[in-house]
Amino acid sequence: MEGEGVGETLQIKYKSPINFRSLSIYNGFGDPKLWAANNRIKKLKITTETGNEEVVTLKDSLSRQVIEFKNEIRAKEISLTIQEVYKGTNTENTAIAELMFDSEQAGSALVPPKNTWAIGKWKTKSNIARIQLHNDGTCEMGYETAKMLCTWTEKGDKVIVSLEATLPLTNTDILEIKRRGNATDPTIEINGKHEFVLNRDEV
Repeated sequence: MEGEGVGETLQIKYKSPINFRSLSIYNGFGDPKLWAANNRIKKLKITTETGNEEVVTLKDSLSRQVIEFKNEIRAKEISLTIQEVYKGTNTENTAIAELMFDSEQAGSALVPPKNTWAIGKWKTKSNIARIQLHNDGTCEMGYETAKMLCTWTEKGDKVIVSLEATLPLTNTDILEIKRRGNATDPTIEINGKHEFVLNRDEV
């Protein structure tokens, strides 16, 4: 709809009731480069057809948030209604990147990439760069004092990383990662010339 989306409802229906105690959510637009430009949800009302109702305040953060409910909920129709938003810088659009009811029965509203060979902490052999890929499709490039957020997707036998800004090491904001080596001692090759190894020592 036009405007900030306050009052808009996302309704999830299951064929039979599920039991859940918490909800995981990635608030805002999923691409870190566009996250700040779009609105994020501040207050969200959660209701079910069985009479449960709770209003929660979300953090203004790109990271995963877990909403814990007071009691276990059993329902097959869950409604999420936007009550208030954090303002974006360039648009009125309000977005949710991903949500999941934490239940073995529930499943995810969006299944992120889970390329197991790419997930983990990697560093260059000279230790001038570091990258960490998470199983939810997000990643970080750099160090605690100078960290760049990123996202990644699978493309055939490759992983494509999209950065917030151009990386001086590669002079691009897109990294193409390919696996080399064996399962016990793997390496990853970035853009055909930069080699990363598993960061087992946490340096």
